[in-house]
Amino acid sequence: MDQQQTAPPPRRVEKKEATRQHLIAATIDCIAASGFADTTLSKVSARAKVSRGLVNFHFDSKEKLLVETLRHLTKEYLDFWRKAVEQPQFTSVQRLRALIEADFHPQVCNRKKIAVWYAFWGEAKSRPIYTQVSAKADIAYAQMLERLCSELVEEGGYEVDPVLAARGLRSLIDGQWLDLLMSPATFNRDDAKRLCLGFAAMLFPQHFEEQPIRRIAAAS
Repeated sequence: MDQQQTAPPPRRVEKKEATRQHLIAATIDCIAASGFADTTLSKVSARAKVSRGLVNFHFDSKEKLLVETLRHLTKEYLDFWRKAVEQPQFTSVQRLRALIEADFHPQVCNRKKIAVWYAFWGEAKSRPIYTQVSAKADIAYAQMLERLCSELVEEGGYEVDPVLAARGLRSLIDGQWLDLLMSPATFNRDDAKRLCLGFAAMLFPQHFEEQPIRRIAAAS
């Protein structure tokens, strides 16, 4: 009874969470625009158009704000690809296609968020907490990719190492993300997906019969 009386009203809790998410979004904008060094609580408050005191109320240090920003990005990415892949009616090949599609969806694969991901990766060596925050999600992704490759190897009787196949595909995806960050003018989502599907077709030709990266000969 006492707990019910002292619990904060639902609307207050929702408002608090909405404010936290607003500040995290502003932090993502700041990091993408200026990098880690120039991201300060004052700049986050200015971008969010709130008082510095409100930022301090929710996050009493820059480091705590950064950690929560990484948690947000990690959860968003994990939830997004899981929702795309974990459809009970999907076959293994459909799951792998869905995973590739999810990796290049604008919601998670856009220049702003990728810039922030790379900023965190660049700081991970000196701040191990960043690796710890994303470790479980990274493992979950790697395990899903290896599982799908293993299932396709078994189904098709391929002489392919599923662990190396998964690692190669992930490296290719990471490379396309970097391409978006470094060369946004020439990056094309459809080409990136075609490249990954082409790699999958070379590994699992019975499942990916099309060769999306082959040049189609011009009609004579």
